[in-house]
Amino acid sequence: MDIAKRKEVEIYDNIFSYIFLEGQNKNKNIFFFHATGFNAETYIPFFLKINELLENQYSIYALDQRGHGLSEATAVPSELSSWNTYFKDGNNFLRKFSSSENIVMGHSMGGVVAARLAYDFEDKVTKSILIDPVLQPQSLKFQFPFFNISNKTFISLLNFFKKNRASEMINNAKKRRSIFADKDEIFNHYQGRGAFTNWPEETLKAYINGGVRTENNQINLSCNPEWEAKTFAVSYAARTNFIKKLNKKTYVPYASNGSTLSPEVRDMLSSNPNYFFEKIEGSHFFPMEEKDLICGKIINFINSL
Repeated sequence: MDIAKRKEVEIYDNIFSYIFLEGQNKNKNIFFFHATGFNAETYIPFFLKINELLENQYSIYALDQRGHGLSEATAVPSELSSWNTYFKDGNNFLRKFSSSENIVMGHSMGGVVAARLAYDFEDKVTKSILIDPVLQPQSLKFQFPFFNISNKTFISLLNFFKKNRASEMINNAKKRRSIFADKDEIFNHYQGRGAFTNWPEETLKAYINGGVRTENNQINLSCNPEWEAKTFAVSYAARTNFIKKLNKKTYVPYASNGSTLSPEVRDMLSSNPNYFFEKIEGSHFFPMEEKDLICGKIINFINSL
């Protein structure tokens, strides 16, 4: 992690942690936002490849989102009612460090955050890269304001009637083990299993290193299972109508297996000439599994007119 540095920034009395790679051109920045349950450090091998291919011309800022990684911002599950919390945090983060040329990029939920920033900062963001973003048809439709998504009964009913991937993710997150003896135990617990099945060793170690805290002589995952589950749950309330209005060049690579980008949304957005969709062979975690392939495609997009 010699090139990638961990730093902190205070935003409205909250301390956020982020990964920073300094580029040679002070006027060119990339802002990256990670997936639910992960952290910015997970993607360091990915950032290093991007940095290499861009010949160190861009600075990279990657935020540990609220309730994730080493950020110390308040994260109370019962108070999280929508992804607007993540949108606001991303907005404030970009305001702190934006330059004359800014590219926003994110994976999964982070892709939706990046899209929101491309919309909010229309005059500052030049291009956006949404890596298998979580976009489902219901989030583009009208949401009744009296539906209190924070209500546990409502979420339970929603999960009962919507037997989809999100409800499975909610249940899995709630059951996730979060306490270990040390980092080696976490590595042995995750290696070759579940979402981590095809992850390179260096990426799994980066995820562990950036996503744990030591408390009472034991290691805790810093993303609390209840917070992660609530983040999945309120994805239903993530209003993403703005996605239709992006007028910046936007590259959207999506997974061939288990993509979180629904075909309906892809078809809906395909008439927008600013969008370039590309299927990538692999799982939702192809930024970890196929780092060289996807980084090369991203660089081609950044360098295109």
